[in-house]
Amino acid sequence: MTSKTRFIKYLRRSFASIFLILFVSLLVIFNAKFIQPSGLQQVQTNHQYVLDNVHLVMVEQQTIQKDQQLTIRNGIIENITNAGSPTPQGYEYRDGQNAFVTPGLFDMHVHHLERKALALSLAYGVTSVRMMRGYRMHLLWRDELKQGEWLGSNLYLSSPVFASPNTHALNQPVISPEHAAELVEKVHATGFDVIKLYGYQDAAQFEAIIEQANQLGIAVAKHAPHPAKGSEWHYLQGLQSLEHVEDIYQGPLNYQFDQDALKQAVAKIKQTGVPVTPTLAVFDHLTNLSNGKQDYINSLDLEYLNPVRVSLEEEYAIARWLDDTPKQSAFHIEKGNFLKQIVKELHRQQVDLLVGSDSGMMYMAAGVSTHIEMALLKQSGLSDFDVIQAATINPAKALKIAEQYGSIKVGKVADLVMTLENPSEDIEHLKTPNEVVKNGQWVAREQLDQLKESAKDHPSFWLTSALLIEDVVNRYFNY
Repeated sequence: MTSKTRFIKYLRRSFASIFLILFVSLLVIFNAKFIQPSGLQQVQTNHQYVLDNVHLVMVEQQTIQKDQQLTIRNGIIENITNAGSPTPQGYEYRDGQNAFVTPGLFDMHVHHLERKALALSLAYGVTSVRMMRGYRMHLLWRDELKQGEWLGSNLYLSSPVFASPNTHALNQPVISPEHAAELVEKVHATGFDVIKLYGYQDAAQFEAIIEQANQLGIAVAKHAPHPAKGSEWHYLQGLQSLEHVEDIYQGPLNYQFDQDALKQAVAKIKQTGVPVTPTLAVFDHLTNLSNGKQDYINSLDLEYLNPVRVSLEEEYAIARWLDDTPKQSAFHIEKGNFLKQIVKELHRQQVDLLVGSDSGMMYMAAGVSTHIEMALLKQSGLSDFDVIQAATINPAKALKIAEQYGSIKVGKVADLVMTLENPSEDIEHLKTPNEVVKNGQWVAREQLDQLKESAKDHPSFWLTSALLIEDVVNRYFNY
């Protein structure tokens, strides 16, 4: 048994031990959470330029506005006019050479353990991500990004995952309705953006979390698009999002490929007014693991994955799928096709959809997984423009930041993706941006390639582990 395997097993046992206390003491001494890896790119400010001869992807109207000129100043789109308009005095001129400009993409469901995953996301045109299991280190990253200390995607941050009392150490157990309300107050005071709530809470605790969150004005994203057992659908109204269409199959459909029950369940979701993050990519990935076994793993670029995450997955997740029988592997394909039918029905009933890949889990790398999710949404019957909306304006609306992000308008933040071909004709073009504009900063193709290469250089296994332990111990004594 390797030292890493022993460590992972230890993490799942009692985290109030002397070893953990000593470990965290050393962490404080060395101030490890403030260590930034090499290879992060610098943020440049005071941008002032004209981007001429471009075609704008107008996501809300689902049209292409051809032959346009953007004026960008200090990170904001200052003006939009016809191509060839005079360049204002003092502005740099950039010829877009008939590129297509799309609003920066969102990935609304990620799990990452290092800063470089946010830089890697940016290299794929993903200018904003929502982290769906928040740790203390993520709060620091978010502050660094807001202060312009390094170049990466915008970070929207969930709380530690609220789960049942018997959950593992990396989640936050909730033991009673009173404890639930207290936890909501604490994560709100700590500064998390949204509460991540697991789907199978006790009804009283589930309702206490929702009620307290509504009172304090903190958003809630719920794993599983249905209420807790014994609770009511109206408790879902006003939530930020509902996660994982697989849980529609497992919950309201009771593990049946039942089209009538599906229509009824989607109608209830529609009544809540809450958008859904399908996360098709993660189940597709697991299906490939089940069917392709080690050959599929060998085809993956594991260099982009944090070593702690790889160890956790090897120990507790991947083996299950590699051990599947041919019958089980075939069933996963059938189930995956049905999950696409669920997405198709959600879209038919006009439920807003959000792109979310679950990247960081199960050997899924940042950035590229976002585009796999987008491709799967298209396979589910969405048009290219529908998918682009699910990656841009829909997330901005869910996060209540649509006045600043999600579309190309005067006054909005200049988070943009530039492609040589029209993404509304094929979303695959967005996978290889020619340039990315982040808060007005021009990031050329060469820099994007550098971000990808740098993302292969990870912090040490033990440093990442120390930061996870710090989070576990802090919650044990304070939550």
